[in-house]
Amino acid sequence: MKHKFTIIGIIAVVLIVGAFGPIFGQEKEQKPLPTENFYNKSLHYTNKGIAYMYSKESGGLETMTGVPGADIGCDKPECHVRSCDACHAVEADGKMTYSLDPARSQEVCQRCHPVEKDDPDVHFKWGMKCMDCHTVQEIHGDGTEYNSYNQPGVLGSKCEPCHGAISQGLSHTVHKGKLDCPTCHVLQSTTCYNCHIDSRLAKVKGASLQLNNVLFLVNHNGQVKLGNFLSHVYKNKTMITLAPSFAHSIKKDGLKCPDCHNTQIVRDIAKDKFKLVTWENKAIKNAEGIVPALDGMTWRIVPLTYDGTTWTPLVNPEKPIVHYSGYCTPLTADQFAKLKVPQGKK
Repeated sequence: MKHKFTIIGIIAVVLIVGAFGPIFGQEKEQKPLPTENFYNKSLHYTNKGIAYMYSKESGGLETMTGVPGADIGCDKPECHVRSCDACHAVEADGKMTYSLDPARSQEVCQRCHPVEKDDPDVHFKWGMKCMDCHTVQEIHGDGTEYNSYNQPGVLGSKCEPCHGAISQGLSHTVHKGKLDCPTCHVLQSTTCYNCHIDSRLAKVKGASLQLNNVLFLVNHNGQVKLGNFLSHVYKNKTMITLAPSFAHSIKKDGLKCPDCHNTQIVRDIAKDKFKLVTWENKAIKNAEGIVPALDGMTWRIVPLTYDGTTWTPLVNPEKPIVHYSGYCTPLTADQFAKLKVPQGKK
């Protein structure tokens, strides 16, 4: 009987110590709960991409103007998603709750990322939605505060998971792994031209100029990608910014070899005679076609001043400052050499 009591007593002590371990300091050390939501570091929350692009730290527009992007009106509060409510809040039985359903709907995305009803993108034509390609991690972030969505590691969306079985034609064979798919399959890409900073700072009503039917090529994350071209004018100075771009305007059929190789634009660049923009009949006219961005190439454009109603070419403008943003770089001499080769030749 004495032996039995001893065993029971030992078991009781073990149970008591296990239950009240924290009191005796025997609990396993717990990792403290985070004090901040990791979503707060996401680009949806910080909208840091625009600010970084224009900042002096990245060599952006601020180096020319001395004015932060926020003071120019580039960092808009409505572009931030500060709360989970924006995408997940729903009302049920007269009370608010959270749900995944609204976040999956196209309407929620289009509040900030509008898609034209007549958008020709082949994916939208087939009824696809934003979340069919984009991942939850891209929306919520991963706990790292990135500078831009172009920073490697931010976006995981790729064409290959849905288009793994593509034809093994010449274009796919030659460009595989070297050329980003949308660069060849882009239908259209509109880029802004001559943002007049003096007018914006003076609160003069702005106007929009566009370059149409022209596609720029840059290097980004190990591939040739479609680039976006922006030009800004400030006190007789001009800055050209090139950054990777995804137009969300994709077509089934890709570009043909003659669209990129040995074109008139390529030949003009090789001879240092290329003119991107000219001034004709009191309006700009841009070259049309594929424009490879090269280190040290001459960008012949027409910087304009704006008085609220009329665009006027600057007199004796300074040579444009060229800024490669969004973690992109110009094409190399070897890459350009391949573009100079006529179709069918090596």
